[in-house]
Amino acid sequence: MRAYLSYLLSDDSVVWPGEPKAQIRPFTTIPKDGYTSFKTLLPNHHGTHCDGPHHFNPDGPDLMDLPLEYFWFDHPVVVDVPRQQGDGIFPEDLKPYEDQIRQADLLLIKTGFCLLRDSQPDLYESHGPYLSPEVCRYLVETFPNLRTVGVDFLSVGTPANQCSREAHKTLFGCHNGKFLTAIEDMDFRPIFNTDHRLLQVIAAPLRLAGLDSSQVTVLAEFED
Repeated sequence: MRAYLSYLLSDDSVVWPGEPKAQIRPFTTIPKDGYTSFKTLLPNHHGTHCDGPHHFNPDGPDLMDLPLEYFWFDHPVVVDVPRQQGDGIFPEDLKPYEDQIRQADLLLIKTGFCLLRDSQPDLYESHGPYLSPEVCRYLVETFPNLRTVGVDFLSVGTPANQCSREAHKTLFGCHNGKFLTAIEDMDFRPIFNTDHRLLQVIAAPLRLAGLDSSQVTVLAEFED
């Protein structure tokens, strides 16, 4: 089975409060111009996207500085960490999965908050779960094979508290130079809808020059 783990991007998608949203508008039409085209204004942190280290780390690479292989994951691991609004994720929440995470190049933290994205968008935007600075340090320092962490909530941080900046800076290498990238606002509904093991994930970024981060189309293959 194959599935998207990224959301369809539209101009009414959720976004960090105060950040701009995508604008997708017709540019030409068949009745008027003989062909169809669109113009798009696309803020690079809207929708499912991968944060590159330069998002918070002045010495970190932009997303397109990373090699193609960086976005190809042959050892993804999904861990269940159920969370409600405003709940943090801490090292003790991941320690039961240490043996699995040590083998992973991609860690997907499955809280279930993605199931509220359509029905309660205001809650999803403003009061989601978050990665604590402590768990970011734990991930960076404990798992040398790990490259990326993906979450089924809006962002590494949450607008509901003041931890976001420190969590991002820690994850992106500001304290010791080692970084992980983060895929935020992922669609884990296909994971909830199957018992089959996740085999491979590709997180293909938009190839836009000079950006710290970019939207990604996340493609997943599950065991038959």
